[in-house]
Amino acid sequence: MAVSISAAVGIRNGVQMMPNTPGDLAKITDLFDRIHVRDGGTMEIGGLWQTERMALISELATQIVTFQTTNNRPIIDGAIDRDGGTLREMNRLSESGPGPSPSNSAEVVATGRDEDYSTQFFVANVATLPGLGLLMPESHNIDISRRLVRIDGCSIKWFGVVVPATGQSQSGQSVPHIHFTPTPIQGGYADSQYESFNGWMQLWADYTDIPGGQMAGAGADHILVTPFYKTAQAYTGMGDFLNNWRQVVSAVIAAAIDSIDPLRLRDGFEFDRIVSSSFSNGYVAHKQFYEKATGAADMTDVLFDLDGVAGGSTWRPPKGVIYLNRQPPALLNPVGANWYVGGRWQNFAPFYGGNLNTHACCRNHLLYHALWQYCT
Repeated sequence: MAVSISAAVGIRNGVQMMPNTPGDLAKITDLFDRIHVRDGGTMEIGGLWQTERMALISELATQIVTFQTTNNRPIIDGAIDRDGGTLREMNRLSESGPGPSPSNSAEVVATGRDEDYSTQFFVANVATLPGLGLLMPESHNIDISRRLVRIDGCSIKWFGVVVPATGQSQSGQSVPHIHFTPTPIQGGYADSQYESFNGWMQLWADYTDIPGGQMAGAGADHILVTPFYKTAQAYTGMGDFLNNWRQVVSAVIAAAIDSIDPLRLRDGFEFDRIVSSSFSNGYVAHKQFYEKATGAADMTDVLFDLDGVAGGSTWRPPKGVIYLNRQPPALLNPVGANWYVGGRWQNFAPFYGGNLNTHACCRNHLLYHALWQYCT
């Protein structure tokens, strides 16, 4: 669908400031992120736009000049008019189809960690979630296979994939479960190390083992896909992943399954629906994906927010199930699709040596209930 704007964007001839309404700025930056660099866009760069308004307008005006120059526009002035030729050309190039499919460029990368293993983990007993009483721990023994997958030609290049043991996920009928992590910088993971992934292996280990174990234990026929993005991408834009995410998810799942069992898939992995989840301020990337990724909202069966409220979230999407580490507002729990767990974690203290971080408990023990309740 062609993008339209309410008023002009940019700085005409480096002098005249256009209206640059916030909505129009967002539309134009998103449009540039859907156009290849070779055509004057920013697709391969990953959409790392400035966040301060005047810096963004200046950066955008420079990009407009680049686009107009690359495409031999008759007027090169650093501005986009609502009915002008520059906008028409941008729409044409963004809708001419995605770039080459990355389906052949996904590869599994060795991690030096356990990748096929059995483990025991504890979850919140599902019978204790409703109401106001203490949550009770419950143990499960599970087998999982997890892989680190790198894909070229995408703004997000590293993914964790978890496939439950034989008995589940036997074919291409499984549902991709896309899980969004908190911003990596919180754990000390630097964007400067992203390209090599050096120093990021513990993040991969944590966000495959913990959500993946709960997924496998709950019995949902899902395959966990965790995109590892830069902190900057979580806030300023995921780039072309928002446009080609379906091809990318298919490719990374196929690569992971082929490395586990080369005979399991015959013709790659395709899907037409998804489930998604996030923990803490991972809701920022999660919300961006749900609202901006092509077709994501329509394909989503249900999405889960694990204590995003602790990261400042007030997001309550129509398909959302929200877990809040807060006291319930009344003597009723859940309230609609909002589940309250605040003040109910005391029985989990022994697993943490008495140093109980109840926010972390939401990540470590609640996804099991979400999947059991809504996906099995």
